Amino acid sequence: MYRGALIGCGNIAARGHLPALRSDPVLYEAARIVAVVDVADPRPAHPGLLDGASYFPTLDALLRTQRVDFVDICAPPSTHADAIEICAREGLHILCEKPLTDRPASVARVSSALRGTQSVFVPCHQYKYAPLWSAIERCIAAGSLGRVTLARFEVWRTQADTGTAAWNPAWRTQRELGGGGVLTDTGAHYFYLARWMFGMPQRVTAVLRNLKHSQYAVEDTALVTLEYDQMAVQLALTWAASERANSVYIAGTAGSLAYDGMRLLQTTAGGTHELPIGDVSDKSQYVSWYAALLREFVQRMRSANTSLDLLQEAEAVMHLLDVAYRAGAEHRTLDV
Repeated sequence: MYRGALIGCGNIAARGHLPALRSDPVLYEAARIVAVVDVADPRPAHPGLLDGASYFPTLDALLRTQRVDFVDICAPPSTHADAIEICAREGLHILCEKPLTDRPASVARVSSALRGTQSVFVPCHQYKYAPLWSAIERCIAAGSLGRVTLARFEVWRTQADTGTAAWNPAWRTQRELGGGGVLTDTGAHYFYLARWMFGMPQRVTAVLRNLKHSQYAVEDTALVTLEYDQMAVQLALTWAASERANSVYIAGTAGSLAYDGMRLLQTTAGGTHELPIGDVSDKSQYVSWYAALLREFVQRMRSANTSLDLLQEAEAVMHLLDVAYRAGAEHRTLDV
């Protein structure tokens, strides 16, 4: 049994990580949260999820008094660099919410702390484990669409997700805590998905605006184009919509995929058929994605797999975020 410490027990921990660890039979037998680090004791609010866990107000207090095998970092991005550096130095295995850090300047320090250690590092890039994205990636990899020419991803939200009321519900809208707005919070997912399915782009163009929420200190809308040699990926991400919705369209020389939030349709020369996929915007599905992610984390710990592949993926996301924010600020296309 791997003993773990949860660093930050906000909504993503309570609604994703902890239910996955408790509900998945493999994870329930393999890993247990025995300690939680947070600015306030979250155990009374989550008695069924943190039974038996000790509470510590700081990471230093935890490391002085209790032995753990891994940490699960669910605190805001502004805390990631310090926490990863400390835990890597202690030889702990690390699961960390995206993005890797809150600013590009911290990436080299985090990467240096992890490289050459025996720590397993896995970023929370859980969308890769969702049935929708798995099905899309398989279609592309199998060549059933021919050569992909255009991919368009749209994510509509009415506002930024709120954080826990026990700390700071608006942290996602404060640059010093989250690092950015909708591009950082949601775009990070689509950057690793694009890299997974299509590789790294060559150029980036971005329009970053605050169109609705004037009280936010970050952008609530991001329009980003990733240019490849013979294709393009377009992202339209907003917290300024009147409804919650997701859509995907991928065009190829031999077919297409279209997802409207309810149905994934594949069209080829032979006709159109539906691939049964649930609503990607339904957060009730998130627990199963996290369970699959956590199972990989456990497997890597068991096999002492300290491969840097997922660290490199997280670094690539940070690089694309950096280029996109600079492209938006300079109002021009930038090379990756």
